[in-house]
Amino acid sequence: MKLHQLRALAAVAETGSIQEASRVLHVTQPALSKAIKELEASVGATLFVRSSKGVQLTPTGQRLVTHARLIGENVRRARQDIEDMQGVVASDIVVGVTPVTALLRSVGACLTAFRRDHPHARLRVLEMRPAQLLEQLREGTLDFTLTSQSLPVDRGLDCTEACRVPTLIGGRKGHALRAVRSLRDLLDADWMVLDPLGDPHSPLHRLFTENGLPLPERVVECNSMTLALEMSRLDDTLLLLSEESRRSRFLVETMDFLDVVEPMPDRTISLVARDRHTLTFAASRLHDALLTALRADFPPSS
Repeated sequence: MKLHQLRALAAVAETGSIQEASRVLHVTQPALSKAIKELEASVGATLFVRSSKGVQLTPTGQRLVTHARLIGENVRRARQDIEDMQGVVASDIVVGVTPVTALLRSVGACLTAFRRDHPHARLRVLEMRPAQLLEQLREGTLDFTLTSQSLPVDRGLDCTEACRVPTLIGGRKGHALRAVRSLRDLLDADWMVLDPLGDPHSPLHRLFTENGLPLPERVVECNSMTLALEMSRLDDTLLLLSEESRRSRFLVETMDFLDVVEPMPDRTISLVARDRHTLTFAASRLHDALLTALRADFPPSS
């Protein structure tokens, strides 16, 4: 397998057309078709099925194109890493965050400082759910992610715990249940969660199951932190937030925080990469800056 063959495979997969892929890669159609045929010969399998609707990947092609994209990203980042070390620092850095980690004050401060120190670096920050972030990370489209979900140890990823942030229960200002002090009295309340309802590692699951209680029956799943806060403000829905919320003037002015007697689970904030030792020079600096800032902001309890 050669690099130009893998690039041809990825281009055809993304465009669905030999003609369009040749235009994107700036090569002739015969040259592109030859590269695909040579790649098929080298792996001993058909990679595309051609029809009047274009071309479609075979199962083998689907598997190989994942590797092709990853190899392409690694080559691009290797070039950028050398440029960064030579003082150019004009690389593309793509960082993933969850709705919870996006609100951490340290994150915004670090990203702002990084842009100031590296004005030529092209920074992209993408907000997704933890599972989506890990999928993008494996495909090589993210340099690293900042996730708020506990990860199993067998993920095959490079995971570094940054800190642990206590969880809070929040409701709109003047909420009828603001004086409640037991989780048992909140079982019949309306709840809203940012994490998938079926995730046993989510704060809602941990909050109730670790305290020997069933899950509430009326729970709304909402991926948008902005929409979840707005819906909670307009209704009696309870929302699980992080301790960081107490630092937000907006949230303090618009929400009440319930102080229940049961222990609240911490949110584990982690930096995850495929291999942090292969990050580009600039991405590595940002990764380490976030790690240092989060640990300073949320030191481990003694």
